[in-house]
Amino acid sequence: MRKIKAQIWFTDFVIGTLIFTVTLIVYYSYIANISKQDTLVAEDLIGNAEFVSTSLLLSGFPNDWDNTTVQSIGITNDNQRINKTKILNFEKLPYNKTKKLLGTIYDYFVFFTNENDTLINVEGICGIGEPSVNVSFGIKAAYYYSDEDDSFLKSFMKDKFDADVYKKGLAGIDLPDFINNINNYTLVVMEHANLEGTDYNNYRDDIENYASSGGFLMLSGQIIKPNDKLILGVLYHKQSGESFSDQNATVLTMDEFLTFEESQKIKFSQAYYVINDSIASKNFTRIARFVDPLIDYPEINNAVARWIYVNGSVFFFSDFDADYFKGNFIDIIKSSITNWIKVKCKPINLNNIKYKSLIKIERFLIYNSKPVKMVIYLWSNI
Repeated sequence: MRKIKAQIWFTDFVIGTLIFTVTLIVYYSYIANISKQDTLVAEDLIGNAEFVSTSLLLSGFPNDWDNTTVQSIGITNDNQRINKTKILNFEKLPYNKTKKLLGTIYDYFVFFTNENDTLINVEGICGIGEPSVNVSFGIKAAYYYSDEDDSFLKSFMKDKFDADVYKKGLAGIDLPDFINNINNYTLVVMEHANLEGTDYNNYRDDIENYASSGGFLMLSGQIIKPNDKLILGVLYHKQSGESFSDQNATVLTMDEFLTFEESQKIKFSQAYYVINDSIASKNFTRIARFVDPLIDYPEINNAVARWIYVNGSVFFFSDFDADYFKGNFIDIIKSSITNWIKVKCKPINLNNIKYKSLIKIERFLIYNSKPVKMVIYLWSNI
């Protein structure tokens, strides 16, 4: 056991030493036409690029900053390792505010690559910065819903993944159309699907086959109208009460894809839950449960849960319309999706950016115990 620990420590030490050494070297790449531009602007861009990159390599201020307290943006703990919470917070900050916090008047864009210069997904993020820079994910996605009042993720799915949208009752994009195409997608979100009994009988096998084949399926709200229908290894149920207390849930555990804190409260607008019927406990993660003093069984009242179904992955939320007392509920869900499916990022496209001069700077960091390059573009507008 000591030998294994020593090996792990030595590996971390070597990686840390390597990263520390390499970060002393800053690589600048200048766009060919920069020599034709005003020398003073070019020098100022270089100075700004150094300042921005150095700031991001630090921990920021205060050390445990969030989007309310932040005075200086840093994405590490002063140890060259990317802090997952800080990178997520950085991505959520308004762009113009980040420019002020980073001390630059120029536009910028930050992304990360591996040792082969391939763009990588860091906590579900392909890049941060100037909003008009093209950022996209290499997947096909679909979104199905039944009610405009329960379509909280529709805009996100369209904007983030260019998802195909289906709606119950609309010709050409109705439930049968969705089911016919379901196997074309890597990610499927069904929000308040409201499947009738006949829909359940007709399409249960298709939905289960999609997940079984390795698909990612995210569900919320009333998936099936009749209670206690079995699909994807669980039963779906609606909480009988309608009072606020019936809609309160408690976070049971910290999940690797969700930043909910243990023992914190979530108040859902609608109280639906799943009951684990046949999923092995090692494959079923209870994340939050409804508060019910009369029920205390491990398979009951799961307000938020995820599980492995054959070769696929399923995430369930009682509702996407909810209040989380330690943050923005819907923002946490959005961040969790790209992190959950480990989607690959498409190469960054700067073709739609007009600039007078542009600087590229690279710095080395550690992410998940592996060296990565933080690449920063900084430019002045025409």
